[in-house]
Amino acid sequence: MLSYYKDSKIGIIEFNDPGSRINVLSRENLEILTCIIDGILEGNSHISALFFISKKQGIFIAGADIKELARIRTKKEARLFCKKGQDLFNKIESLKIPTFVVVDGACVGGGLELALSCDYIIATKTKRVKFALPEIKLGIAPGFGGVRRLEERIGQKYTQDLVGRGTFIDAKEAKRLNLVDKIISRQTKSAYKRLTSSCKRKKRLRNSFTTQEIKKRDELDKLERNLLSEKIFQKPAKNALTSYLLVDKYKTNILSGQDIKKVYPIERAIIMGAGTMGRDIAYLMSKELNLQINIDDINRSVLKNARIYIKKIYSDAIEKGLLLKSEARARFRNISFGKGNLKDSDIVIESITEDLLAKKDLFAKIEKKLRKDTILATNTSCLPIEELSKSLIKADRFLGVHFFNPAYKMKLVEVVPSRHTSKEVLGRAVLFLQKMNRTPIIVKDRPGFLVNRMLLPYLNEAIFMLEEGYNKDDIETTMLEFGMPVGPIRLSKDIGLDVLYKAGKVLEDSFGKRMKVPDIVREDAKNILDIERKRYNGNNKRSSSKDIVKRLLSPMTREKNLCLKEGIVDNREVIDLALLLGIGFPRRKRI
Repeated sequence: MLSYYKDSKIGIIEFNDPGSRINVLSRENLEILTCIIDGILEGNSHISALFFISKKQGIFIAGADIKELARIRTKKEARLFCKKGQDLFNKIESLKIPTFVVVDGACVGGGLELALSCDYIIATKTKRVKFALPEIKLGIAPGFGGVRRLEERIGQKYTQDLVGRGTFIDAKEAKRLNLVDKIISRQTKSAYKRLTSSCKRKKRLRNSFTTQEIKKRDELDKLERNLLSEKIFQKPAKNALTSYLLVDKYKTNILSGQDIKKVYPIERAIIMGAGTMGRDIAYLMSKELNLQINIDDINRSVLKNARIYIKKIYSDAIEKGLLLKSEARARFRNISFGKGNLKDSDIVIESITEDLLAKKDLFAKIEKKLRKDTILATNTSCLPIEELSKSLIKADRFLGVHFFNPAYKMKLVEVVPSRHTSKEVLGRAVLFLQKMNRTPIIVKDRPGFLVNRMLLPYLNEAIFMLEEGYNKDDIETTMLEFGMPVGPIRLSKDIGLDVLYKAGKVLEDSFGKRMKVPDIVREDAKNILDIERKRYNGNNKRSSSKDIVKRLLSPMTREKNLCLKEGIVDNREVIDLALLLGIGFPRRKRI
């Protein structure tokens, strides 16, 4: 939603969509904005300037409402959607009073198109400020006149780069390109009167354009409407847009009310293990939930490093303008290090090394100290939940909650019940994760669960290709161009070949030859560096991008089909969601 008010003789239009972390140009917001602008055009407002601002921290406008775009069914409807936006922004452009946009966060898609229809774009000094027209990443194109207005501001060359690649630029780069008129401190973003006097660029009214210029603009607007109406129904766009509907669908409770008889509030949590995953989960909980968290580890040095690490993330969030200093300090104070009382905990999440015996030993030691209603969860990535539950007296309280690395960024969590896990515990865990702003999916207790079952064969295949003499850069570049966030070799290194071996061995022991662990991984993590060097001396195989993609995705596709056949999850769309949120599979693609 948006609101309109006055500060002396200055009009303020403030975006603040309730119940959402972002602002979008929904149909409702566009209609409200049209009414406000029509009133100003009619001369009823008696204002000397108009400002567009956002009440949300770190965000101006994230663009059009993707869910509404996904529900467009005809080309006529798509063209009409574009025309309404174009007409509105043309009206803003034709206002005789100066118009300002104050950007204190992400200004992308339709948000940038709105900004471009105004006279002055002002950005604050925060790292969170980003500008982009990233519609190409959804398989569509900008639809509200943004391309031609951007070209008028910064020229054709830079426009083609920003629109053709969907590149994001910061405030400093935007100022260099003349997209931004002024950069100010965050403390002065509400000094509207001072800002109106400090911006000197001459305004050119829409009604000052020549007949030929207006005709050219109208032709470009029509071309834009036709282009979007064509692209939006092509497969890449349909895949990308429906993926947003899919994510939205699984944000709500995935269990029936009958599965949750009582919902005991979770107010205190303990995380056992302060390594990479444990500390990330602790930070995530403290950021998203108002509860007491203790993180513990038998290694005091690891625990100390976890404290330093979490404190730094909060410091970075303050520097980037994501959190106020007071908010960050309050949330950090919710975390204690090595001081938790197991009897007071509502949930305990174990995140120690991926060792079956070590985990069993820990569970046996701590279970007797827990209350009967305390949930006990393991963050294992592939170890069998059923086997781990054998170390417990009360196995109905136990389940797997597999976060993905880095846990505070990755939205997906695989929830893995054993045959003993009670429906009540499963329901409480799911609701807890959803309150943490994660997307949980329930998967069957099978080796590798769902995501690693598909991901590891993909990574293994990339390493097999290295062994055969394929060029590493060819593999990496091909998959980046395909749309993966990182290449498979880089991802293998980031995960760590020791971790890759442990997880791969579980799958190889369970599924046999088709999940064979590459010798490089099996023998020594350092050998991957050797194999990369050897490719220059030995057989340096060349292959087309199409063949590389086909070979790497074939084992992933095979396991996807087997997971469906084995009932690892309920349906195909859950797998699409898991690939999207678990490994960053491109929204425009499907396997």
